[in-house]
Amino acid sequence: MTEHARTALLLGSTGLVGGHVLQLLAKDDRWSRVVTLGRRAMEPVAQKHVHHVIDFDNMDGHAEHFACDDVFCCLGTTIKKAGSKEAFRRVDFDYPVEAAHLAHAQGAAQYLLVSSLGANSKSRFFYNRLKGEVEQTLRGTGFASLGIFRPSLLTGDREEYRRSEAISAVGLNLAKPLLFGPFRKYRATPANTLARVMVDVAADSPTGATVYEADNIMARAQERLP
Repeated sequence: MTEHARTALLLGSTGLVGGHVLQLLAKDDRWSRVVTLGRRAMEPVAQKHVHHVIDFDNMDGHAEHFACDDVFCCLGTTIKKAGSKEAFRRVDFDYPVEAAHLAHAQGAAQYLLVSSLGANSKSRFFYNRLKGEVEQTLRGTGFASLGIFRPSLLTGDREEYRRSEAISAVGLNLAKPLLFGPFRKYRATPANTLARVMVDVAADSPTGATVYEADNIMARAQERLP
């Protein structure tokens, strides 16, 4: 695929971050085709947007849909919504990793992942440990460019109300004046800002694996984006 005919593959297009990424890619001329994959049908948001309904538990059966240049993985759930740690792992580990292998086999050169603040494969906390394991596994998939984004608490309008996140967002907003220096990365991350930075990074396609902590995400947005 030529530089002027890039195809983006987006996973998690109906989520908080993925919805913003989809709208940005649909308007960005650097991508001539935007493919989204989901469990349910959705209306295209632009002429270049193609959506496929797939069974995420049988991704191998949809391998042809993973042909792209850039993968944006915005998949994510909660243990409460998933119903168990095993189901949570399937969405937040198995799906991103399998999608990476399928896309890389189809020629994708870049993978961008929404991870989480505190991701660490050696953490004693299940959530942080799993996020760290995903990052570690993706580093071995062979992408020329791997972007790992670790936002703090994401803010924005969700389709589903998450009471605990809403309370945390209020708390972080009140504590914002105290969160500076090494604590700046704990400030809440607006979902639309994260999406803009992901698309900006994807356009640059930096070589190697790069981790963007929450404070790096906000700094890049302030420095580079209008």
